[in-house]
Amino acid sequence: MGTLNTRCFVCKKAVTPETSTLNPVVNLPVCQVCKGTGAEQKEEKDVLDSLADGFVCGCI
Repeated sequence: MGTLNTRCFVCKKAVTPETSTLNPVVNLPVCQVCKGTGAEQKEEKDVLDSLADGFVCGCI
């Protein structure tokens, strides 16, 4: 889990708390280059979509 907090979730480049901010939707770091871009929005959607991978709802 260590790399989740040290890499931009969009471009995967190394970041520090001084060179990144937390994306409020997925709570992952995003670098200043990727912040506010279409790539960030696409990656947000991909991250949220993958949360349910392998999950089977038992509410039937």
